[in-house]
Amino acid sequence: MASENEQQAWIEEEPTPSAGYLQKFRLYETRSNFYMIGRDKNRTFWRVLKIDRLELSELNILEDSTAYSEMECYDLLKRVHEGNKSTGGLKFVTTCYGIVGFIKFLGPYYMLLITKRRKIGTICGHAVYAITKSEMIPIPNSTVRSNMAYSKNENRSFVNSACKCKMYLVLIRRPKRLVFRITYNPFVSR
Repeated sequence: MASENEQQAWIEEEPTPSAGYLQKFRLYETRSNFYMIGRDKNRTFWRVLKIDRLELSELNILEDSTAYSEMECYDLLKRVHEGNKSTGGLKFVTTCYGIVGFIKFLGPYYMLLITKRRKIGTICGHAVYAITKSEMIPIPNSTVRSNMAYSKNENRSFVNSACKCKMYLVLIRRPKRLVFRITYNPFVSR
C-alpha cells in the first residue's frame, strides 16, 4: 500500500492535458503475450504494457518504463513479430481508449476495455467521457484455456457462474452509468 505521504502527493497533484497522459491504445497479441500500446494526444511518446497469456490462474502484467518515439515503438513491434513468427507472429486485436480493469470468474482472467467513448462534458477544462462500448477479452490464449481440466459437473457449474457474472457485468457496462476522464484529478480542490 502507498504511504499517506504518497497518497497525499497524488491527491495534490494538478495534472494538465499536456502532462503526458495516454489517450489512445492499440492491443496486439502473440500466442504468449498481449501488448497494449498507448500514446499521448500529440503522438510524442508511446508506452507498452505486456500481459502474459500463458498463465491460467495468475495475472502477470509488466509495464515497460521506457517512453518510446513512434519509430521506436514501430521497431519494437516489428521485433516482437519477428521473434514470434514460428507461433503466428504479432496480430492486431483492437483499438481502445483504456482498460476498465481485469476480472476473474471461476476460470481465467478477462480484460475489460473501453472500445468506444463519447464526450459528455468538461470539468475545469478537462474532458469527461461516457463509455459507449466495451469489450471483454480472455487473457489466456485458446490453447491454455482448452487445457482447463473440468469434470462435466465442474464445467456446468463454471458456465452457470460465468453467465451470472456476465449478467452483472452487463449492468456495470451500461454506457449512461459509466464515465471516465483522462487528465482531471477530482480530489484537487480549486
